[in-house]
Amino acid sequence: MQKIHELKELLKSDKECYKEYLLLTEANHFNVLNQTEICEQTRPLHRNDFYKFSLVKGKGLLQVGDQYIEIDGNVLIFFNPTVPYFWHSLREETPSYACYFDNHFQTKLLNQNYFQQSPLFNPSISPVCELDEEQAKGIRSIFESMSLEIKSDYHHKYDTLATYLQLLIQKGFQLYHSNERTSANKSAATRIVSGFLNLLERQFPVDAINNALLLKTPGDFARELAVHVNHLNHSVKELTGKQTSDIISTRIITEAKALLKHSHADVAEIAYMLGFEYPSNFITFFKRHEKETPGAFRNNEHIVFASM
Repeated sequence: MQKIHELKELLKSDKECYKEYLLLTEANHFNVLNQTEICEQTRPLHRNDFYKFSLVKGKGLLQVGDQYIEIDGNVLIFFNPTVPYFWHSLREETPSYACYFDNHFQTKLLNQNYFQQSPLFNPSISPVCELDEEQAKGIRSIFESMSLEIKSDYHHKYDTLATYLQLLIQKGFQLYHSNERTSANKSAATRIVSGFLNLLERQFPVDAINNALLLKTPGDFARELAVHVNHLNHSVKELTGKQTSDIISTRIITEAKALLKHSHADVAEIAYMLGFEYPSNFITFFKRHEKETPGAFRNNEHIVFASM
């Protein structure tokens, strides 16, 4: 499966793909695109910094990790950035819409509970929600409103878009509950994994030194969940196919990159905010995952901070 870091090579020769990539990674942490605006070369890639909602009417196979889901008709698809996916299109009949946002943008939501309890954080629920024509019409109208809003000149348009996003999450939440896929039907393993993911996500974004990470290891989360760490690790591996420590590390790296890109904090301050006792430990951790130091990453991104 292609990885996001391969984009750099692809973008050198494709200006449209580069335009899309810039849209997805801009400082507003949000974008909505329809099918005609999505570059055919980049759309199958797993964007590991973004959550994604997709409205599709068509036929195809959705690969989620090692699982294949056959799709035929109207569907709303929820993508979690920790889970790799690939869409094999066989037929798309109407314009598809895709809404991308990251952890920084989701803090604009008025009710965090809907986000935390949505299908994005429940590994036992299929990421695909089937829609009838009336339901699809309602969801499509939300996407169309978002598409118009993001192209407007309204100064507070991203606050408006956050409202639309929350409505979209609530609609998805409502649809899943109407299909009787409720938390009451979760297995013990699913409840543990959902609790782990919720605890992990609640710690972010890290926006101040006095808001440093407290839960950093599988043992920390296991104690908070009142389960044995081996039980937590087994449940996470069973449902996600990933190691608990890998999920934690990936989330910390994502936050580290966001802080390096979008904050004035120096490397030592970021290290402390992310729970590292010494900056050298953070530098080693970051280099192990990204193959470059935090300082090099910040310099390579050509970060330009707005004057305060």
